[in-house]
Amino acid sequence: MYFLWKNTPCGLIKISYEGLFDFVNYILRTGFRLYGITLAPSVGQAALTVVISDEDISQEIKEKVEKHLSEVLDPAGMKASVVWATPERGFIQFAKNPCVWAVIASCAAVIVSAGFAGFFWTAFWGAAAWFSVRGLAVLAKKFRSA
Repeated sequence: MYFLWKNTPCGLIKISYEGLFDFVNYILRTGFRLYGITLAPSVGQAALTVVISDEDISQEIKEKVEKHLSEVLDPAGMKASVVWATPERGFIQFAKNPCVWAVIASCAAVIVSAGFAGFFWTAFWGAAAWFSVRGLAVLAKKFRSA
């Protein structure tokens, strides 16, 4: 699915979200991580809102990164609007994930109802199924791209 399509003097441009995300991530300087891109209607241009991690860097470096993004995206008819964000790290990020709590509750329920032997075999076959499906997905992707 295309994220953006636009008529330019050089022809029609079609851009997917993944392609644009990878491109902007590639042109970013080392040490910055792109978290998301959104499109916002702007006067005559597609405005990209780019969210980048902020690791206690100076305002001068932020301005350089914003200027660099604008220089690269302006010729393509896109205007960059950068939002700086500090990602959560460590245990807080881990504890806020609902999947973590679902796994903990599931493990406790299996231990209570089936004992440790039942928990072991449930975890073993669950992990085996996950790795099998993951391996098949990787193989299917390789065959599709070949």
